[in-house]
Amino acid sequence: MGKRQVKSESDLKEIRLPEDGELFGRVLKILGGEYVMVKCTDGLTRRGRIRGKLKRRVWIRDN
Repeated sequence: MGKRQVKSESDLKEIRLPEDGELFGRVLKILGGEYVMVKCTDGLTRRGRIRGKLKRRVWIRDN
């Protein structure tokens, strides 16, 4: 097994903060297709949709 490389601060990506009208959330359940149940940072549970560009780029799993 290979050794883990230590990354410098310049190699790390900056965290994107939510803009007006946006919230962070955590996926509770995958409903099917592109829809998910999301627990938002304001405490509400909402149904969200994963847009196509994000769906092809990252893996999303429920916790």
